[in-house]
Amino acid sequence: MKKLAGFLVLLLLTYAVYNDLSAGTLPAASKEKADSIEKEDSDIKEIPYFEHEVQPGDTVLSVLDSNSNTPLKVPVSKAVEDFRILNDGIEPPKIKFGKTYKFPDYSDTN
Repeated sequence: MKKLAGFLVLLLLTYAVYNDLSAGTLPAASKEKADSIEKEDSDIKEIPYFEHEVQPGDTVLSVLDSNSNTPLKVPVSKAVEDFRILNDGIEPPKIKFGKTYKFPDYSDTN
């Protein structure tokens, strides 16, 4: 009986490996990635922004604060994510002075 159970487990395992290698799940994941890229492209059009040349000592938050007369009205995480989207995935700590970046404009946000 143990030999039969072992044989059935081996048969099931062989089928699972064959199915994963031949059909797999990666094609569905690539479609989701394409959908997320299209969503990011549409997000860029919806995010109002201004361009600013970074000076020594500037951070993303300091530039956003200096652009607005009021405190930041959105969560910091949203501001950082919008900055990444507008600048092709550049992380805020990696901005370089002397370069011009797009910063989200929240001056009209209620």
